Amino acid sequence: MSLILRTQPEPIALPPRAEAQICYAMVSIAADAGGVSAPVSWALVADASRSMRIPIVSEEQFRELVRSGGAQEVLVDGVPVWQLTGPVPEAIRASAPSALDYTARALHSVVERLDRGDRFSLVACAEQALTLVPSAGGDQRASLVAGISRLGSLRLGEGTDLAGGMRLGLAELAHGAAPGSVRRLILLTDGFTESPEACMALARQAAEAGVSVSTLGLGGEFQDDLLTALADTSGGRASFLRRAELIPAAVAAELDAARGVAAQALGLELAMPQGVELRRITRISPSLAPLEASGASPRLQSLHLGDLERGAPIRLLLELLAPPEPPRPPAGGARRRLCALTASSGQSRASADVVAHYTAAAAPPPAALLDAAGRASAMRLQRRALDAAGRGDHAGAAGLMRAAAARLRELGEPSLAEAALREAASLAATGQTSGVGRRELTYATRRLGEHEVDS
Repeated sequence: MSLILRTQPEPIALPPRAEAQICYAMVSIAADAGGVSAPVSWALVADASRSMRIPIVSEEQFRELVRSGGAQEVLVDGVPVWQLTGPVPEAIRASAPSALDYTARALHSVVERLDRGDRFSLVACAEQALTLVPSAGGDQRASLVAGISRLGSLRLGEGTDLAGGMRLGLAELAHGAAPGSVRRLILLTDGFTESPEACMALARQAAEAGVSVSTLGLGGEFQDDLLTALADTSGGRASFLRRAELIPAAVAAELDAARGVAAQALGLELAMPQGVELRRITRISPSLAPLEASGASPRLQSLHLGDLERGAPIRLLLELLAPPEPPRPPAGGARRRLCALTASSGQSRASADVVAHYTAAAAPPPAALLDAAGRASAMRLQRRALDAAGRGDHAGAAGLMRAAAARLRELGEPSLAEAALREAASLAATGQTSGVGRRELTYATRRLGEHEVDS
C-alpha cells in the first residue's frame, strides 16, 4: 500500500500585497491499496439505560393501550405528551421490540459475518458498565450469541455513563485485537451522558492508539455535539438514526466500512515556516466537519484522520494566513512555501508542499475550492448559532442560522436552507432548537462532503 498526497491549487496564485492575506488550499489523501482486506477488531458499546429498554409499540398497539387505560395524555412544561400509566402488558411487550432488541438483532447478524481473523466484543453501560462479550473470534459464535442474548435483560442503573462503557471497550481493543487488524469502537446511545469531558478524553486516547470511534445517535434527544466530536477527534464515522429499526443497517454499514479500509490510523503532519499561520482545518469529505490539530508549536501541527477507505479519499480545506510578498521579488513573481505536509500510515509516507505564487496575473480560485469554502462556512455558521443559543443569545443565534440558510441556498441546497430557516424561527420564537429537526440538519450538513464539486 502507498499513499497519494496532492494539493490544489498548485501553486496558490496570490496578488502581490504588502500585508498578510488569507488563502485556501485543498489537500487530498488517497491510497492505491489492493489485495485482501485486513481483519476487523471492534467493540460495540451499547447504552443500556431505561430509555433503550422501552418497548416500541406500533400505532395499533398504542391505540389499544389508550383504550385500555394503559396510556394517558398529560401536560409537561405546558406541552401535551402521552405517558404510560403502568407496565406495558406482556402480550404487547412480547411483540414490541425495544432499541436494545434491535441492537441484539443487528449483532446476531454481524456474528454470522465474522471471519476467522476478526474479533468482536460487546459492552453495555448505564450507571454501570459491563463487558458482556470479551473479545472473541468468529469461531466462537456460541459464546458470542450467549453474551448478546443478555443485552435486553440487564439492569445497570438509571444514569448514563458512556465513558465507563468506552473504557471497557477500549480495553478490549487494546488486549484482544487481532494483529494488524482494523480497530473500531462503535458507540450507540439515545440520551445524554454524565461525563462528556471524560468521553472526549477517551476519544483522544483512542486516536493516539489508532482506534477510530464511530457513533450512532438514536432518536431526538441525544448529544449530537458530543457524538460528532467523538467521531471527528478519532477519525470515526457519525450517524443519526431517527428510528430504532434503522440500527441493524447502521451496524452492518460500520462493519462494511471497516472491511473497506485501505490505510489504517492515517496521520497528517503540517509544518509552517516563520510568518505563516494555520487558521482553520475543515474536513470536506468523506464528511464535512471542523478538525482540531495539535502540536507543541503553532508551526508544527498534526492530525489524527482515522482509517482511509478504498475509493473514499480524505479531502481537507486548509485556511492559511500567507505573509506579505517578499521584498525585491523576481520578474516572474515570488514563490514561497506555506506548508510542508507529510501523510503517514504505518510504514507508508507521502509528502507535498503548499506553495504560494505572488503574481499580478493571479486567477480566481478553482470552482472546487470556492465550493468547499462555501460548505465550510455554512457548517461553521450553524455551529456558531448553536453556541450562541447555548449562551442565551437567542436573537444572535437566529441571525446566524438565517445566515447559514442563505449560504446553503447559494450552494444549491434548498431543502437544507429551509431546514435552517425553520431552526432560526424556532430559536427566535422559543430560544430553543426543534430537537429532531436540529439533529437532522446537523447530520445532513455533514453529508455535504459526499457531493463535492470536482473541478
